[in-house]
Amino acid sequence: MRALLPIAILALGAAAPVDNPRTYLVSLSNFGLEPAERVESFSITTWGVEFKAVCHIPGGWRIKAGNSASPDGELEGEGSEGVTWLGQGHLNELHNFVLITLYGPVQRHDLPLKDGLVPATFKGHATVTFERDRRVRLTFANVVLTPATGCPAPTS
Repeated sequence: MRALLPIAILALGAAAPVDNPRTYLVSLSNFGLEPAERVESFSITTWGVEFKAVCHIPGGWRIKAGNSASPDGELEGEGSEGVTWLGQGHLNELHNFVLITLYGPVQRHDLPLKDGLVPATFKGHATVTFERDRRVRLTFANVVLTPATGCPAPTS
């Protein structure tokens, strides 16, 4: 992955140094929930993100995080039953739950190039439900990055 990112960043003309990786804790927020709605699942494709650890998993959820040999990856989560879906009072379960390393700045939107595309760093959707399911678009605006060196200590 490191070998491909310098090419992408040079193509963008970005000034951020590639060999100065930054490690962050990821939180998901701003789902736009109505009071009775719950987050049932989410799926985010990533670009230029290296997943280091899943720090905690909400009760009754499955979390999947990883990369391929190229700079693309994914972060997915799904509650197993309606009772495990996350409402407004429990969205803190998605606070500082994944540790990542970025090798360049966050690319907010897909960037078309002459011979291809540099994808946005984070893009996907969440399934929000109450009386009916609806998809909520997830972007860089839903991903909060907090500088960190590791996962936070577990709380009791």
